[in-house]
Amino acid sequence: MKDLYGENIEYKYDLIKPEDINLIQAFSCGNENLDRYIQKELIINNDVDTTDGLPYKVVDLNTNEIIGIFSLAASGIIHRQGNYVHVLPAIKIDIFAINTKYQKIHMDAISEASSDPDDHFYFSDAILCEAIKICVKLSEEKIAVKYILLYADKKAKRFYQRNLFHDFADFMEKEQNMEINKNEPMYLPLD
Repeated sequence: MKDLYGENIEYKYDLIKPEDINLIQAFSCGNENLDRYIQKELIINNDVDTTDGLPYKVVDLNTNEIIGIFSLAASGIIHRQGNYVHVLPAIKIDIFAINTKYQKIHMDAISEASSDPDDHFYFSDAILCEAIKICVKLSEEKIAVKYILLYADKKAKRFYQRNLFHDFADFMEKEQNMEINKNEPMYLPLD
């Protein structure tokens, strides 16, 4: 994909369906655990696993390859101050995975030419923006949420920071879940 820019990739996103099984099995983001889940557990017995959220696929319209997979779920951020406990309503990005073939593709020549890494804008940033747009639309039209929540793999933390996600504040409590225990809780305010 040399000399390809994200601005030239035509894509669409939609919910994952059982008939996507072959596309799903060919997908790899480079994270062994996530790949195993996506390839072997996301679709089982002609049924899409929605236990942890609604999974979306982002498909390249020219190659019909899956560019990325993300899932969204209703969630909350536990806010604790002393004996006071409140749950701040949130939408959780439970999965965010980009096909290795589409990682580190600059959006345009200006991004690629910049010597300042903070000026780089990648195609994966645009895909995350699509997921955020869905969350914003849901928050404006369907459900009252003020935050997007995710648990970032340590290797991906800078990616989310570049996209305006923040580390949890002192009063925010991390979920107690073995799968995400080693990941960093982050949030994006929607106002």
